[in-house]
Amino acid sequence: MKKTTIIGLSTLVLFSAANAYTVAFTNIGAADPTAVPILDNTGTPIAFGGGYVSAGTFSAVPSSVEDIKTFTAFGAGGTAFANDFSAPGFFNAARTAPIPEGTVTAPVGEDVYVVIGNGSSLADSDQFAVFNPGLVFGTENSVGAGGVDAFLNSDTLTPDSLVFGTLVTDIDTGLGVTFTEGIELSDGTIVPEPSTSLLAALAGLALAARRRR
Repeated sequence: MKKTTIIGLSTLVLFSAANAYTVAFTNIGAADPTAVPILDNTGTPIAFGGGYVSAGTFSAVPSSVEDIKTFTAFGAGGTAFANDFSAPGFFNAARTAPIPEGTVTAPVGEDVYVVIGNGSSLADSDQFAVFNPGLVFGTENSVGAGGVDAFLNSDTLTPDSLVFGTLVTDIDTGLGVTFTEGIELSDGTIVPEPSTSLLAALAGLALAARRRR
């Protein structure tokens, strides 16, 4: 049954709309280990119909939760995690808006970002990930169509393209396949390296010992 489910996911495709500029984005372009599930910071996949995901722009590269809250979503489209097979952790979506040929104002020329949160909206989220697929906004062509496709997979997911969030490996979400890479959302809290924590603990013990003398 699990094998049938994951094979069925291969029918998911990106889509575009005529007479508008479309940014399509997915983390399951193929039903194999290259797909990238999205998990909250406990390692649980974002529920189907839950979470927040959208494409748009920032005025500057975000480096904190406060920066992420300034995100400007592009156009119109759904923001909940959705796919044809109710698989948790995966989305297949698009945002559309007119950008007529010849437009030179924002967002034309700006970087495309995919922003992911654990809440029902950006404002309701307290854990995030930000992915930069290396694309920029353009314009429609002479017949009113145009757009870009942002594929989030194990080939495009790198420490550089993952602007915010944690890259994790060997993820099993119960679909009958182990995914090579995944993303855990982050609340921006910096967790000390074990060596740093150990040094701090040892320093504290040494200080306590000196005081007892």
